[in-house]
Amino acid sequence: MEPTAFDSDGVLTDFLTDYLDGNLDRAEKQSFEDYLSENEEERVFARKAMKGKKALARFADKIDVPSVTA
Repeated sequence: MEPTAFDSDGVLTDFLTDYLDGNLDRAEKQSFEDYLSENEEERVFARKAMKGKKALARFADKIDVPSVTA
């Protein structure tokens, strides 16, 4: 996979994380989506990240995660 701006820009990566988690306000979300619409590699990466997050969510209830406090 080719490097994207997410590999070298921590602020952009934080925006991606907040975008995927639904933590951006309307203006931030629109701004980030505008950025993605103008940057194909980052748009493709963001779509793959979203698909990965959704796939993990589908299996989350089937995974037995041991407690770290036990």
